Amino acid sequence: MLSVARINYLIRLLIDWLFLALCFIASIRLSNISQALPVESGDFIFLFVSSLSTWYICTRVFHFYTSVTIFSFSKEITLFLRVILLHLLIIFFLMTLFVVQLDYYRDMLLLYHFLLIVVIPLIKYIYRVVIAFIRSQYKYVRKILIVGNATRGANFYRSGMLINNLRFSVAGYLADFPITQMAENYLGPINSLSEVLKANYIDEVFLALPNSQVEQINYVVDCCEKGKVQLSIINNFNRLDAASFRVTSYAGFPVVGLRYLPLDDLENQFFKRFFDILFSLFVIVFILSWLTPLIALLIKVNSRGPVFFIQERWGLNNIKIKCIKFRTMQESASQNGDDFQQAIRNDIRVTSIGKILRKSSIDELPQFINVLLGNMSVVGPRPHPIPLSLESKDVVQHYMLRHLVKPGITGWAQVNGSRGEVQSQLEMQNRIAFDLWYIENWSFWLDCQIIFQTVINLMKGDEKAY
Repeated sequence: MLSVARINYLIRLLIDWLFLALCFIASIRLSNISQALPVESGDFIFLFVSSLSTWYICTRVFHFYTSVTIFSFSKEITLFLRVILLHLLIIFFLMTLFVVQLDYYRDMLLLYHFLLIVVIPLIKYIYRVVIAFIRSQYKYVRKILIVGNATRGANFYRSGMLINNLRFSVAGYLADFPITQMAENYLGPINSLSEVLKANYIDEVFLALPNSQVEQINYVVDCCEKGKVQLSIINNFNRLDAASFRVTSYAGFPVVGLRYLPLDDLENQFFKRFFDILFSLFVIVFILSWLTPLIALLIKVNSRGPVFFIQERWGLNNIKIKCIKFRTMQESASQNGDDFQQAIRNDIRVTSIGKILRKSSIDELPQFINVLLGNMSVVGPRPHPIPLSLESKDVVQHYMLRHLVKPGITGWAQVNGSRGEVQSQLEMQNRIAFDLWYIENWSFWLDCQIIFQTVINLMKGDEKAY
């Protein structure tokens, strides 16, 4: 008997195959290739079968059909771009080997993949909406249990990494000591896991324990295996994370570098900078060129003062940069120097136009000028005002490590819900944990995922954007 996960996988694969077929037929009709070649020719059949087979292989390579319940939409789209690129390359390679008249098919193949880029993401989004609706109608709620560090587990749950409109609920958490923020969910110490699993129906256990607690980790694994409960591990952002290792050889001896960063490589720096230039030029030419005069007029009509607000912040290697934003506060509300104060909810200093700009994050758009100038990146740790950095650097562990890369307009912390006003040292520590994970795990595809998620968050609205 097929499991629910297997049935879900087959449904998603068959849906994708169906729309691959529809896009294939549409590309033939729109490219007019059928006028030059008969549609029933062996080349078309070969191309169609190759496309479906290649799609299956590519999706398996990139684990494209991982359960959407633990997969953000931005992550899915990022993987889709990888799949479609590999699919295109393989199809062209196969056509080069086995089809003589390749020139006839070139335009049709490019149109085919363009249609896939438009259609498949739309289908993926609709699928998520439908599944969420079905689960809400049938009151389906997936119950999760957090074991270990309850604070990390709570932040993980609230961050949006598990939401996706798929109805998760925290059945409770087990820890050596309860915490205030989740006191009502405390079910007891970790060694009571076996009894808790017997007494409660749990779909999945999330483990948030440091690697040093080997005995407790083994106990949790054994309990989950005996209870046939799925177990997942929450990354603890340990400073000795394997992602930050690099093994080299000196005089025949293997040496492990503790703090290896992907952006230490000149090639990675080059590609990230190249992408920053292209992306910022696109935004400046096609968006800021016409939007800036309009925003400037609204700001001037709404309140006295300059159009832009320029604030000093720390950039790469703690070098001061001038961060450019549209002004959203009264001119007298200085945000530099000793009288610095974070923006708070319902801040009286924010103008009426400023509220709209901050809520939509349009006030951040001029920072693409910073990106083009080279002192910021599209994606990276958000630069904090210098007074806030001075306040945090001696009390928040690893705070200064976030300046090992260029600051960004958006970042991993922001798309995971850690943005806006910092109300406690713990909130700042969690934000730094996200920043360090990004720095140690940077990749071009991770940047793409963060950009996609930022756009999605803007469309959905963010309650912390004020």
